[in-house]
Amino acid sequence: MNAPVRQDPPPLARYTASRRAGRHVHVSGMSARTADGCAGVSVAAGGTRVYDIAAQTDCVLGKIERALASEGMGLADCVAMTCYLIDMADYDTFNAAYARHFPAAVPTRTCLAVAALPHPDMRVEITATAWRDEEAA
Repeated sequence: MNAPVRQDPPPLARYTASRRAGRHVHVSGMSARTADGCAGVSVAAGGTRVYDIAAQTDCVLGKIERALASEGMGLADCVAMTCYLIDMADYDTFNAAYARHFPAAVPTRTCLAVAALPHPDMRVEITATAWRDEEAA
């Protein structure tokens, strides 16, 4: 039996998930937002929100991977990423999750702390640029 194809929610604004420019594919900022909220969020006793940064990172990189697949590419084709974290205290957890997705070819990367992202439960957002030599395609 085939697994259902995951449907990502539509963007919160007017933009496309990815856009090809010659050999490059640029991927818009992806977050852990899902159709029913955000991945990696739970509510502890007392109503405190608990964020699973690894789960959010995995969700974000999964979305990037799906956007690239629609262009005939994958994470191994990424040459640059810009990562946004709400809290740099999450940096080590983020890095460990991120590293699992790049066992070989590692893109260049910038990581920034930001005050907020478009949804209050978003803790991680990543943009990507991928490139593939025509001969390798």
